[in-house]
Amino acid sequence: MKTSEQTVDVFVAGGGPGGLSAGEAAARAGCRVLIAEQNAEIGSPTRTSGGTFVSEMKALGVPAELYHVFNRCRFVSPNNQAIIDYDRPNLCGIDVRRVFQHLAERAADAGASIRTATQVIEPLTTADAVTGARMKSRSKEYIVRSRVVVDATGYRAALVKKANVHDGFERFGVGAEYDLYAPHYDEMEAVLIVGSQVAPCGYAWFLPYGRHRVRAGVGVIHSDSTADPNEYLDTLMERAQDFGVNVTGAQPLEYHYGLIPSDGVSEAYVADGIVAVGDAAGQASCLVGEGIRWAMKAGLMAGTLAAECVQADDVSKQALSRYHRQWTAAFGRSLRIAHEINKRIARWTDEQWDRRTDLLKAFTPDQFDQAIQSNFTGAWTAKLVWSHPELVRQGFRHVATRLGIIS
Repeated sequence: MKTSEQTVDVFVAGGGPGGLSAGEAAARAGCRVLIAEQNAEIGSPTRTSGGTFVSEMKALGVPAELYHVFNRCRFVSPNNQAIIDYDRPNLCGIDVRRVFQHLAERAADAGASIRTATQVIEPLTTADAVTGARMKSRSKEYIVRSRVVVDATGYRAALVKKANVHDGFERFGVGAEYDLYAPHYDEMEAVLIVGSQVAPCGYAWFLPYGRHRVRAGVGVIHSDSTADPNEYLDTLMERAQDFGVNVTGAQPLEYHYGLIPSDGVSEAYVADGIVAVGDAAGQASCLVGEGIRWAMKAGLMAGTLAAECVQADDVSKQALSRYHRQWTAAFGRSLRIAHEINKRIARWTDEQWDRRTDLLKAFTPDQFDQAIQSNFTGAWTAKLVWSHPELVRQGFRHVATRLGIIS
């Protein structure tokens, strides 16, 4: 097998939202950037339901034609439901493949090179600093030498683990879903379903993303549960009518399966010459297993800082750790709280879910929206706790205490 060698300023392992955003940011700052994606196509296979928020997509520059907005969310427990109707809708479902390819186009326009069907094997190290990576395609091996390596390999965290930056993850959200053509589904609503009969230690969903396409899936937390989401997926479809969902005539056009780390943000994801972004750093929200927008934010932040470090000729851990500090200051508290809430609610019984669903009925659309966004700012949480004191009695005390709202 032939071997070739290439030198760049920033090498990105992984062509998902974090890696593409990092590559775009570094290239726009004037760096020579190479992005390697192991799959043959950017955005395929799909491994995520693609639920997110209009305000976030606008802020991140994603065109409106790539996401579908709905104005109602129904939260269904075994014997209860809360209906959230929006005057100003903010929930949406993205066309995952098209969004990822849009991000790839942006990276390419910025000057980044993209190589698909290329698997990253291991990092290259010199005196304990990461100085590049070894990779291979179908017919060739490559060595890429770079000043900074960005690990955007998802939950595998392939390079930072081999570079001994962190040990990987033990707790995962594991999801299986059908991507349906569902001509009779109400495309103006998303449905979230909890309970032991459909998603033990997790939740199920029906999420439209336009043109009569709907993602129907089940996610569970391993190791909180040993349940296989595939075993519950067909049950979800069979019971759809029980949840007020019309899938008459629906047909699955795709099947998706994916993992997302649920251990919270890693304590370490920066070392000499290397940073991790997105799932490789545990930067998703554990509350609902949402990672795309977080990965994009992390990628833009890391790519910008990597370029600054290259230009300053200092790619040491100390210099690159500014990215870690920036991320922690901006999002650390909210994601830690999301993780704590997730660990707690994953243990709830069906009876507890029914009682907590009563509390959700009292939420305003904005309160519900901010909660599932994992936007746990002090001011918002204080207002929520004072307007719904029952939350403290029903298990929200640890969040309010963490924020200093109550003692």
